[in-house]
Amino acid sequence: MNAPSFVADPAGNNPLPPLNPNGASINPKEYIEPGTDISVVLGFLLFGVGLLIGIVATTGILLLVFVIAWVAYYFNRKRAIAALKGSAVEVSEVQLPEIHECAVTIAGRLGMSSPPKVYILEANTINAAAVKLAGKKVLVLQDDMVDACLRSGNARTLTFIIGHEMAHHALGHTGILRSNLTKAFKKLSRLDEFSCDAVANALVADPKISARAIALLTVGPQLMSYVNFGSLMQQAQEVDLDKHSKKAERHLTHPLLLRRLSRFVG
Repeated sequence: MNAPSFVADPAGNNPLPPLNPNGASINPKEYIEPGTDISVVLGFLLFGVGLLIGIVATTGILLLVFVIAWVAYYFNRKRAIAALKGSAVEVSEVQLPEIHECAVTIAGRLGMSSPPKVYILEANTINAAAVKLAGKKVLVLQDDMVDACLRSGNARTLTFIIGHEMAHHALGHTGILRSNLTKAFKKLSRLDEFSCDAVANALVADPKISARAIALLTVGPQLMSYVNFGSLMQQAQEVDLDKHSKKAERHLTHPLLLRRLSRFVG
């Protein structure tokens, strides 16, 4: 079958700005946020006790529900990856190769045996995610996130974002049990976000890039050039010192953005 007429030169796409993902190897476990290990133990303990109580209270019905859910997940997992592949652009050596090289390089620096598949998905939010589909590691970058990073004034903000999501895989956050635990135990989820920010910062080796990436999530690319960065960093410090900040995020899966930004105030 002939290629569609609008594809005049499949190899003639414009290159992305340099993402510069190269650097020394990083042990992601060295950047785990303090308190994470005890939160994991506590989370699994509470989950186990709750499950046991539920099984006893429902005379085994809850256990049956879990078994059915697991079987449904097993048979639907290939359908899930097929749905993503049929709705998003799969990054490769010839499709957005700069992003592909960045992901491969970062995976290698983190000691991962193989890089996750990367997909660009159209959405109206600035976001990204690390997930496991059909037992395979996947990074999903929403198109607005990629575009925002490229228009932010420094394309290496995208390297930070990719590094952050890759860290979720490298630290084992995306396994089925661990990922469901963080959905139920939001404190652990917030600790994981801080851990992945720290890993991403080590990968880019420049706190200014890390700060810019977090700030981008706050104001978007349109206002980035107008923002007084010094004032924003001061605000971040004030937020982090405010005792009410941690209380405000108790029901959130992610720390307040300015609390994350405060980690990179130099």
